[in-house]
Amino acid sequence: MVTATTERTGLYIGGRWVASQGTDRVEVRNPATGSLVGNAALASPADMDAAVAAARSAFDSGVWAHTPPAERAEVLHRAADALEERAPELAALITAELGCPIWFSQRAHVPNPVRMMRYYADLTRDFAYDERRTDGTNTSLVTQEPVGVVAAITPWNGPLSTPTVKVAPALAAGCSVVLKPPPETPLTAYALADALAEAGLPEGVLSIVPAGRDAGQHLVEHRDVDKVAFTGSTAAGRKIMATCADRIARVTLELGGKSAAVVLDDADADAVVAALLPMALLVNGQACIAQTRVLVPRAREDEFVEALAEALRGQRVGDPMEPGTAIGPLVSERQRDRVQGYIDIGRSEGARVVVGGERMQLPADLAGGWFVPPTLLVGVHNSMRVAQEEIFGPVLAVIAYDDDRQAVAIANDSPYGLSGSVWSSDPDRALAVARRVRTGMLSLNGQPQAFGTPFGGFKQSGIGREMGPEGFRAYLETKSIAVGP
Repeated sequence: MVTATTERTGLYIGGRWVASQGTDRVEVRNPATGSLVGNAALASPADMDAAVAAARSAFDSGVWAHTPPAERAEVLHRAADALEERAPELAALITAELGCPIWFSQRAHVPNPVRMMRYYADLTRDFAYDERRTDGTNTSLVTQEPVGVVAAITPWNGPLSTPTVKVAPALAAGCSVVLKPPPETPLTAYALADALAEAGLPEGVLSIVPAGRDAGQHLVEHRDVDKVAFTGSTAAGRKIMATCADRIARVTLELGGKSAAVVLDDADADAVVAALLPMALLVNGQACIAQTRVLVPRAREDEFVEALAEALRGQRVGDPMEPGTAIGPLVSERQRDRVQGYIDIGRSEGARVVVGGERMQLPADLAGGWFVPPTLLVGVHNSMRVAQEEIFGPVLAVIAYDDDRQAVAIANDSPYGLSGSVWSSDPDRALAVARRVRTGMLSLNGQPQAFGTPFGGFKQSGIGREMGPEGFRAYLETKSIAVGP
């Protein structure tokens, strides 16, 4: 449990703790209770300038970029060890900041960053940076170099995991990084500063500067930033992409999603529901990959609605620090109101609320929390806003279809294409349908993705891929050197 407030009154710029040049501060409140979790300074544009200057100087000096990959790997492995040693403390802090169930922080939010750090440590050590190519007469050396100074901008729903998805491969590649966490969850990301400093990362290579939109935009616009890696809303991604286009800066965007779970007519209802709900309610429904459009065969619609409704009623909503809690609060009052607003929009569009939808009666100690009960909307048509727009909360919409062809058409009728799933008792049939769904990631019958799988989407869900070798290559530039016959 987090029993004391976490104070981060300074910023981590170029490997040193310094006072902010601005005056903005943020109080981090526990989403379940409203109690104070900690305080953090927020970076100003001047702080962003200082962070970028430190990163530029470090990169140009070669202090990290020219460090042999095997030595970079050792630093990342030591940082992973340092994070792992603090796992119980970090899991409690993540749950206190974000409101996700403690068991999820313990099983995913901390172990995944540790594993990610080690994965990229091994990859940079073993990666083939140089390749000789010949046409029979001439020979060229094709080599890979770090892209330079990276601005990594991350959202609140993965306080440690999303920063590590960017920082680990960028550092493994030899880049310098300015990480901007959001003001909603600014505390946990500093664990990367502690771990990497302890591991021996040279000064200047990493800065961590939580900030709001204006300072974040200043970072994106900075002429000394070579690449922007952003995870967040599609609306913000559009602006970042336009800004980067002005100077042809490299960019990776992992944006929104409205993923479809395509349930075929031979699927077992109980098995589908048991495996689907964790994928739909991930981080209390606040996940870009959440499977929130549930496409079911019209002839079995009532059966699936009944099974989903019964399972959702059985989800325990409450204190996320309690091991038996399935659904915790949303991250903020604003997010709670936004999700509640979408439920009202669904009603106005003609959807029926079968489960949830109303403010909850909570114990006195949780009365200040920002809870939305798991909610099931039925009678939804894919043209409705609740089927087209990302709600980012524990709200599922059931959409009926007549045949496989129509199911695929509905799944693809979205501005997004990030994730999805197909459910069938016939794996070959499921795979055939999955191949026709235009989305970056799919699961058959709830199977988890293999570690090292690329993460990213089609259409307005983003550009580029993170994780895996693809996520590493995103921080490299290719150079060809003609070396002779």
